[in-house]
Amino acid sequence: MKTIINLPFLCLTFALLLGFNSAKAIEPNYTDFLPKYRKFKAHFQIDKIEYRDKRTIVSFRQIAQEDGTTTFYGGSHPDSWYLRTPPRMKGLEIQFKLLEIQNIIINGANKMATLTHLPEVDYETKRGDVITYDLHFVRIPNYIRMVDLVQGENGDLDEEKANCFDIQVKGKDSPLLGTPENTDAMSKRFEQAFTYVNPKVVNNTPDSKLAAAEKEAQQAKYKNLLSEQTNAEPINYSPKAMISMADITCSERVIMPDVHFRDNETAFFGRVKAVDNIKIVAQYLKNYPDATVRLHGHTDIKGDEYKNLELSKERAMAVKRELVLMGIPYERVEIFFYGGSQPLPEFRQGGDSNRRVEIEAICNKSKPAPAPKTDAAADNKNQVDIKNVKTN
Repeated sequence: MKTIINLPFLCLTFALLLGFNSAKAIEPNYTDFLPKYRKFKAHFQIDKIEYRDKRTIVSFRQIAQEDGTTTFYGGSHPDSWYLRTPPRMKGLEIQFKLLEIQNIIINGANKMATLTHLPEVDYETKRGDVITYDLHFVRIPNYIRMVDLVQGENGDLDEEKANCFDIQVKGKDSPLLGTPENTDAMSKRFEQAFTYVNPKVVNNTPDSKLAAAEKEAQQAKYKNLLSEQTNAEPINYSPKAMISMADITCSERVIMPDVHFRDNETAFFGRVKAVDNIKIVAQYLKNYPDATVRLHGHTDIKGDEYKNLELSKERAMAVKRELVLMGIPYERVEIFFYGGSQPLPEFRQGGDSNRRVEIEAICNKSKPAPAPKTDAAADNKNQVDIKNVKTN
C-alpha cells in the first residue's frame, strides 16, 4: 500500500501507537555533513542533510553536463522531488512530498530564493556550470533509518535522473555526522573532478588569444540570441504607460510603469507597486481568455552585452512568475528580451528608465469572458469542473 502523509499526522499516529508524546518522536536539530547513499551518476551529490524541528533539508550540488536549460519543479509538479522509504523495506511505504526549493544558485549567483507555488522555473545553463539548491521536506521521524531521494513519478526507474538511494538517516548521536569542514572538502573534491568546471589559467597569466576567442564566441552567442527575438532593432518611439486595462491595446507595447529594477538586479524595486501593476495584466488575461501576452525585457545600455541580454530575460521572467502565481497559465505568457539594444529614445545615452518590462497583448480575435451567472439556479449549482493544465 502506497501512502503519502505529512509529518503532524505521522508523528501523532506513531506517538499513540508507541506510547510516546509528540515531543519525544523528534530529536533535536542537527546536521549530517557526511551523507551516505548510492547514486547512478557522478555529476551530482548531496552536500549535507539538515534535520530541523519541522523540516528535513537536503543540500544538493550538480554540474551541468551540456549547454541547455535546467528546470526546477515545484512540489505541485509530477516531476518534483520526493523522499520515500525504500520499496524493499516491507510494510507501510511512506512518501514525503517536496515543500519547496530554496536558494537556487548557479555559479555563485542566487537565481531564486524560494520555489514554492510555481509549478516550474527554468534557467539557461552551460556545460560546467555549478548548480546548488536546497530541497525542503517535512522532518523525517527518528524511527526511519533509510530513505530514497527520487526525481519525479516513477523516476527511480530512470538512471539519467539525479536520484539518490539508501540515504542513511543518522541520529544526533551518530559518530558519522562529520563537521562543516567535511562538507567543504567533499564539495571541493567533487568540483575538481570535472576539468571543465572552471577555465584553466597558465602561469597565472591569461592567454590573450584565448581571451579574444572567448570574447568572440560570447559576442556570436549574443547575436544569435538577439536574432531569435522579434523587433530587435532600436525603437524610435516611447511606449505609453499602462495605468489601467484601458491602456492595453492589441499588438501594441506598453510600459509597466511601476515595475522597476536596480542596476544589475532582477528583483522588483518597490515590490508592492510592481505586483499591483502586474495584476492589471492578469485581470486583462482573465477577462479575455483567448488572448496571450508577450513580455519584453530590457536593460540599460551600459555593461556587457551578453550579460545584459540574460539580465533582460530574467526581468521578464520575474513578471511571468507573478502572472503564473495569479492564476495565468504558463503557456499564455511569452518572453522576449533585448538587453540594452532598445533604449528609450529620450535615454539613448543611458538612464534608469531603460531598465523596464513592456507588455504586448496578442488578441487572436479575443472576446471578453462571459459574465458570471447570478440567477438562483447558478447560485445553487454545486458541481465544479476542474481542469488540470500542464505547464511547460
